[in-house]
Amino acid sequence: MLVATGVPGGVAWADMQSLDDGELSRIQGQSGITLEMDLQLSADRVSYYDDGRGAHLEGLKVGSSENPGQGAFHRTRIDIGADASLNLDYLVEDRRVEFSDIRLAGAPGVSMGGIFFDHSLQGILSIRGGGGVGGSGYTFDSAYTMTGGRLGYRTNGNSVFLDDITMNVEALGITLEQVGDTLELISENVTGNWKVGAIRFSNDPLIYGRATDASGAPLASYGGLEGDYRISSRTGIKAGGREGQGLRIDNETTIHSANFLYLDDGNALALRDITGEYQIHDLRIDVTNDNQRRPALGLTLGGLEGALAVGSVEVGASGQSFGSVNLAFAFEDRAFNGRNYTNAVYLQGGGHQDAGAQGLRLAAEWSLSNADLSYTDNGNRVIVSGLQSWGQGDLTVNVTRNEIRNGTRFYDGLRIGFEDLSAGYRINGLRVGDENAPLQGGTELLLALGFYPAYEFDMDGHITLGAGGASGEGLTINSDIHVRNGKAAVVAAPYDEGAGEVPQKGLWLTEMTYDGHVRNMTVDVTEEGLAMATEEAWGTMDVGNVRVGTSDDGASFGRLRMQSYEKDSSALIRPGGAGDVCVGGSGSSAAACGASGGTWETRGDEGVSIAMAKVLAPAASDDKKNALLWETNRSVDGQGRPVNGSGTAILLNDIHTSDGGDFDGDGQDDNTYGIRTDLAVDVYPTRVIRTVDGVKRVENPLGFAVQAQSSFKELSINNIDMIHPVGGAQTAVYGAVLQNVDIRANLTATPIP
Repeated sequence: MLVATGVPGGVAWADMQSLDDGELSRIQGQSGITLEMDLQLSADRVSYYDDGRGAHLEGLKVGSSENPGQGAFHRTRIDIGADASLNLDYLVEDRRVEFSDIRLAGAPGVSMGGIFFDHSLQGILSIRGGGGVGGSGYTFDSAYTMTGGRLGYRTNGNSVFLDDITMNVEALGITLEQVGDTLELISENVTGNWKVGAIRFSNDPLIYGRATDASGAPLASYGGLEGDYRISSRTGIKAGGREGQGLRIDNETTIHSANFLYLDDGNALALRDITGEYQIHDLRIDVTNDNQRRPALGLTLGGLEGALAVGSVEVGASGQSFGSVNLAFAFEDRAFNGRNYTNAVYLQGGGHQDAGAQGLRLAAEWSLSNADLSYTDNGNRVIVSGLQSWGQGDLTVNVTRNEIRNGTRFYDGLRIGFEDLSAGYRINGLRVGDENAPLQGGTELLLALGFYPAYEFDMDGHITLGAGGASGEGLTINSDIHVRNGKAAVVAAPYDEGAGEVPQKGLWLTEMTYDGHVRNMTVDVTEEGLAMATEEAWGTMDVGNVRVGTSDDGASFGRLRMQSYEKDSSALIRPGGAGDVCVGGSGSSAAACGASGGTWETRGDEGVSIAMAKVLAPAASDDKKNALLWETNRSVDGQGRPVNGSGTAILLNDIHTSDGGDFDGDGQDDNTYGIRTDLAVDVYPTRVIRTVDGVKRVENPLGFAVQAQSSFKELSINNIDMIHPVGGAQTAVYGAVLQNVDIRANLTATPIP
């Protein structure tokens, strides 16, 4: 049931005027009716009730976006066609539609925040009888252009909004028909293009839905977006939610073609030649309670499956391609680790409790039963096979400003918080070539990117996305992440090789806690690629047991604690892999490489190259330093669990890099070079010599190839201590220095026959 309360504002119609005989003689008869008005209205509340529970849109206003307090101009020409169709030609100028709050009954004092939408529209709509499967419904033709668009979200006086939106859409032959108890909407061909000039942020409550600040300068921007598409879809809508009243939606959509671009100061990260399809099964929408009995707008899903192909991923001024990406996925109910998971999101008001009364809380649960992610480089394909993920917990969304509020530190931007999030994922292995290729190792090569082959954890914390990069548009990231009860695989065997699931064996970091902090990390799309620079980052990972075997009962190497502290580190991800490589020899040409006993490989112009500079800073405190501790021979508590700090340990303390001298004259050794690592990743066939029945033969299986080089000028360890449970720490080495180190390697992971 839908209810509106409040008093509409003034609606001004054009005045009727008398005409003299001369004016009347110049008027010719025309068919149809033209309606013009300046629309301004308001309502205190628009409510939707489902089984007695209410969702309320409060503070509804419609009027001019540029001239508050005035109406938005509307003109509609209405005509009846020869085929009895109703034809509307409409124009809307400078209209704002906004809600100040979205609330749920039973949750007083908090709201999901406010939304505003500015736009001008010009288009046509034709409605005629017939169409659909049974021919008894209606057929719609629609085409429109939107300009001057802004779509914003606001909490506690801060806002993030899409600015300068333009859009062109054409949807012809849409049919709407009732089939049994289902309202069926079929769109055979919908085409469109769109552009977002900038995604802007404002922390000034007085700047609401404007692109400039009080001085007239443009607000900070995350960058812009643009794209185009051609899709077709079939949607079924039924009455009835997961419990009692509500809605059920089923949908099938095909993406025939699409392109998507993110723009940062004119430099593009582009996903081109997108195709795919997906099916939504049994999506229910209810006003209900979540599993903790909190009032919520519930979206529960029976299943979601689909496939997506991106023909080319490009970045930078030259538009060079990383290659192509394919994803096949299925979300459905499934048991992981003896617990059943489903797919649901429960929307609630409030966000983070210290951020203010407005915000969004999502009580989420998910079950990704299977996914395959493939990457193709110059026609060679590698598949990350059998990706599964599961989890449950709360996500909070607030637009925040740089302040300490109610004892919690907030930063400028869109804050995504994690509260009591328990989650995990695992990968079955890699396949090279196609889906029928044998499973193989190689996922451990992703560790250089901070990606574990399998990981389970409980997590709290936040990531705040601020507007503006190192210069101009881009992103600035501040985050604080706290992980407990972690289990991470460094190397892992498949969990299913075809005979059913088994516990994964490998090298595991278990009983793990982690506290990580990032300050002012900028992300920009540049002419070269995707650039990241971090002002400061520190963290502590404490691993209760490093196990070999299974994560629960594998043999333990003992405890490992790793502390990190970096300042002014950077990374650049750019398209193009290793190019021409001499493997197993040396030489800059095929002839020179062969003469040295090597194999010359031409790996093509696609692939991924990553240049990283990790600047390890000298210790600033017990929390901010680089250190490594290994502890063994711990005593156990009454439940048989090892007690940290009760055994013998070795500590490498205050590890830091240096350039080897004070070259800028500031009285301190320079530290700008750090540890520099260049990675080039390709999918490429490699030369393998295999012995079969005593006979050696040369094969060229397709593999996951990584070329790496790491170097540093100076790496210092301030002290190396031996720690005993009785007597404490004793320094064994007072300082150690490594200088001018350069390590190079070529690694290729191929299937084991």
